Amino acid sequence: PAHTHGAPRDAMAATRARSGPRVHGYMHAMVVLLIIGLCGPVRTAHAVSVSATDAATGFLSNENGTHTNNWAILVDTSRYWFNYRHVANTLSFYRTVKRLGIPDERIVLMLADDFACSPRNSFPGEIYGSKSRAVNLYGDDIEVDYRGYEVTPENLLRVLTDRHPAGTPRSKRAITDENSNVLLYLTGHGGDEFLKFQDQHEILSKDLADALYQMKKKKRYNELLFIAETCQASTLAAQFYSPDVIAIGSSEKGENSLSHHNDETIGLSVIDRFTFFTLEFMEKIDPRLDADDSNAAGNRTAAGSQLKETSVDAWFKTLTHQKVRSHAKAQLKNWGSNKRKLGDVKVTDFFGAAARVALAEDKYGFSFADSPASVSDKTTEQRRSLSLAAAENTAIKVGRACVVGYQNAIQRYRPVGEVLSGDSGVGARHKKGGKIVAKIGCAFFAPVVFAASRMYKGKR
Repeated sequence: PAHTHGAPRDAMAATRARSGPRVHGYMHAMVVLLIIGLCGPVRTAHAVSVSATDAATGFLSNENGTHTNNWAILVDTSRYWFNYRHVANTLSFYRTVKRLGIPDERIVLMLADDFACSPRNSFPGEIYGSKSRAVNLYGDDIEVDYRGYEVTPENLLRVLTDRHPAGTPRSKRAITDENSNVLLYLTGHGGDEFLKFQDQHEILSKDLADALYQMKKKKRYNELLFIAETCQASTLAAQFYSPDVIAIGSSEKGENSLSHHNDETIGLSVIDRFTFFTLEFMEKIDPRLDADDSNAAGNRTAAGSQLKETSVDAWFKTLTHQKVRSHAKAQLKNWGSNKRKLGDVKVTDFFGAAARVALAEDKYGFSFADSPASVSDKTTEQRRSLSLAAAENTAIKVGRACVVGYQNAIQRYRPVGEVLSGDSGVGARHKKGGKIVAKIGCAFFAPVVFAASRMYKGKR
């Protein structure tokens, strides 16, 4: 019996001994495969995540000159009627940046005096930058954020550094970030490293330099274009030490900034030479050719030609001494040698709203083939909207952002050239309309005046 029962036990032990390593081997292999199956996607996802992060970082890096939004801070610092041209300068820049796509919510407009409502203004409620008076710069939809005695050096510095008192409305703040390209324009009366505010206060080059330094430290701009239009304007940037800043002034140290022409009816100079020829250059700008469509050689050629003709470098080269009657030179000491050349910097990088974007590869999320029943249930207008969206989805290319509201801006604002030279027909109609109103007024009031004079004589 012992032998009978012992043999099977020995045989079972031998079988387990032989099969044990094999089973353990199978189990080990299954565990390894399970680990690979679980960890493989993690490693792949991690690689994709790192790749996407690197791409986004490279795309938004300052070295590539990219930005995602534009802001304009436009400041007229002069009071009194004889400084009419300064508000015309500022409003000319205001109309230009709006025409090129920057919306009012990203424009801080500061006007030191309300010339449109001045009793000396022959055209109440209107401001003109040309003697043709073809375009009313004041317009019907102007949004002035700081007016009159609100325009002070303190408030300008608060706008730049975003150090406002509690309760300051959003419209009075420049809510910029590290991907914002900022246009800062100042005009008024000044001298060597200072600019006067309303003939009462001054702001110094050092004040502006410290404010820009705070902006950079607080990540409030990506690149900044500083424009000063005043006597000895270039000295306002003499103390700047913050990086990524392009500065230009309408005149060098010891030079005056001169006006362009007078309007005999208004009785004053209506625009300065620097602004006049800047607007003349801006007339050529068409942001719709800013796209870099890699699949269309024609578009790429047009975009390249547009960049050469409308770059910041091309703009600066048009501001010759013969035109401006002073030396308007760019100051690039804070731009940096590793930055883009001015020939590669588009004017719309600061004056427009065309910013680069990284588009996702996925579609809008619908397809006519996937759900024909749902599409057939839509109304005609809904089907039309879906069709347009589908067409846009298939045609969209990586390379540029659509300028939000640009088409509306084109329809609402007439070409900048009309601000300069105007349409004689429009001017003639304006004058003709004024004469008609004057004749009607005379015809209406003449009998009243005559009757009043008769009554007065009768009483005597």
